Amino acid sequence: MAKTVKILMAIIFGLILVLAIAVFVITRLIDPNDFKPEISAAARDNANLDLTINGDLAWTFWPSLGVQIGHTEARIVDDEELFAGIDSAHLGVALWPLLSGKVEMDEIRIHALTLNLIEGPNGPNWERIAASDTPAEATPDAATEAESSSIDIPLSIPSIVVSDANVRYRVLADGTDIVIEHANISAQNVSLDQPFPVQASLRYQDQSDIRIDTSIDTVLAMNLDKNIFKLSPLTVDADIGGVTVTPLSVHTKMNVEAALDEDRVSVRELLLEAAGTRTTGGVDINQLSGKMIFAGELKTAPFDANAALKAIGEAPIETSDPSALKSVSFEAKLSGPENSIMLNPLTIKLDSSTIQGSAGLADIDSGKIVFNLSLDKLVADGYMPPDVEVAEESAVASNATTGILPPLSDEALLPLEDLRALIVDGKLHIGSVSLMDIHASEMDFVVKANQGLMQLTQAQGKALGGTFSATASLDARTDVPVMTLSKKVTHVQVQPVATMALEDDLFTGILDMALDFSSKGNSEKALVENAKGTTTFKLVDGTVRGANLHNTLVGGINDMLGAYKQLAAFIPGQESGKLPLELSEDTKIIDLTGAAHLEKEIAYIDKLDAKLNRGAVNGAGHLNLRSEEFDFQLSMQSPDISESKYLKDQVWPLHCKGNLEGSAADWCRPDKDGFKKIGKDLAAKAAAEKLKEKYGIESDGGTAEEVIKDAAKQKANEEVKKQLNDKLNKLFK
Repeated sequence: MAKTVKILMAIIFGLILVLAIAVFVITRLIDPNDFKPEISAAARDNANLDLTINGDLAWTFWPSLGVQIGHTEARIVDDEELFAGIDSAHLGVALWPLLSGKVEMDEIRIHALTLNLIEGPNGPNWERIAASDTPAEATPDAATEAESSSIDIPLSIPSIVVSDANVRYRVLADGTDIVIEHANISAQNVSLDQPFPVQASLRYQDQSDIRIDTSIDTVLAMNLDKNIFKLSPLTVDADIGGVTVTPLSVHTKMNVEAALDEDRVSVRELLLEAAGTRTTGGVDINQLSGKMIFAGELKTAPFDANAALKAIGEAPIETSDPSALKSVSFEAKLSGPENSIMLNPLTIKLDSSTIQGSAGLADIDSGKIVFNLSLDKLVADGYMPPDVEVAEESAVASNATTGILPPLSDEALLPLEDLRALIVDGKLHIGSVSLMDIHASEMDFVVKANQGLMQLTQAQGKALGGTFSATASLDARTDVPVMTLSKKVTHVQVQPVATMALEDDLFTGILDMALDFSSKGNSEKALVENAKGTTTFKLVDGTVRGANLHNTLVGGINDMLGAYKQLAAFIPGQESGKLPLELSEDTKIIDLTGAAHLEKEIAYIDKLDAKLNRGAVNGAGHLNLRSEEFDFQLSMQSPDISESKYLKDQVWPLHCKGNLEGSAADWCRPDKDGFKKIGKDLAAKAAAEKLKEKYGIESDGGTAEEVIKDAAKQKANEEVKKQLNDKLNKLFK
């Protein structure tokens, strides 16, 4: 028995040896390079490719039976540009299992693969690669026969390696130019039945100079019968450059399942870490080949916003409160109808503030943005720059010193093409906001945008003890955009706003105002030059601090009485020629109404009527909105300034001129020429009345001197003239 076994073993070994020698002899006697012309012809006839095999074709015998291919290039017929190429490739079959009747792949290696994909006027170049235009038609019987006669060879490849591959994709119509270079792909123990590990690395770069260096590590499982592919786990590490100042490092880990027959992809146990942020969750995407449907959940743990900015090379946001922006978080569920990405519900937390609601793309194809959000509260003071006051004071001081405003810019302000692409339908509710003692609440805003027409259709709320409402629009459908604004405020306290704007407590009162404004252009200069608007306003229970118009008036009258001493004699109790000043340095406004219009950068006050606690004022003037310089001509009456009939009913001219940043005490002065003229007129009137009272002489008016001369002319006797003249002169001394 043992002898028989030895004989059988010798025979089997001999057969194997003979087969091995035969394979060896074949691989040595048959030169594969002799088949280059046939291979090239087959590529041209069946794939429309001009194949050039510059390198050698060679057999390998041990430890695997295979073929090596040297440098090879492929061009689409009639194209000069390279379509594809390799520096070398190797395909092998394990020899020992082959001798046992089993086919086991040994390895596949491809080095320096090059692929050049172009979408041009005639379509993608890869669509020109095709088999013969007249393929043989396979009959059902033939197909069945081929299927029954085929050998079922289990696929198991110990190693597949693609090294230093480069792919370029271009779209000539829009300038898309994507390059994937230094791509390396490695897979071990590749099997259709069992999961196997895959590693890859590559660099992505496009026409926008965005660069991504990425590495991938996963385990791939395939079910070709059901067309299901699983990557579990899938780990991706990437350094992204060209988007942020410093390249952004991203680490992602997840489990992915793609069921192509079911038209879905599922991402589970997602972990995304980047710039100090950590996001977890999962996403399901259905209807991949049509209008996609998204469902899932995402959650970003609280992070420090400034630390995230620092990680990407951006300057931190400087805030007056060092603890601001220390805790930012995000949580949302993905939902919505097909072809949309909606976050509903959505929760964003910014320190102690919370935003809730829904937001997303209502239509992926059009890019329509929709949102309906509610902010509970925001104390904005802590988010303001810490040096804002210093900067503003420095700028004001510079303007005040030089008196020269910087020129208006001609640079374009608005990205018109981007605005025209916007489609927005959104609502925002804010419970409360406070900034520098300005409090607003119950605010609602509605915005819409479509094809370049942006509208604020609603803006309303409570603020400063009153209410406000506004509508606005920006029409960017042409190259000369048009802006409009309509605004109303009712019973609003002006003191906090004036204090914030002027950095001084100068004005108080309750304001009602209606404003209509418009302008056009796409630069600072154009908008200012085309600015137009009208406004009406009413202020009650107001105060102008540091400027007492009554005292300004009294000072002017006292100066006038000093110049016309004869008038003091007619003012009961004021023979000294001095009216008393108020102790207050402010002007109390009982009621003020006005109307103004805007042209370019100048607000012209067409009408100003005010009832003061001691008198009334009316007038007109203008205010330069850029320089904050103003010039007003006012007329003031103050009946209780004196019991004198010469003073109490008189209208007095005042001139207010200066800068809102200046001292209020220096704003208003008596109009010297006007007071001088009034003094002359009052002196003449007093002279005429005294002449009539004492001597019964009627005068035709004029100055005091002219009245005296006129009275003297009415006396024929020279001696009487002299006596009358002396008496009158004494009267007015």
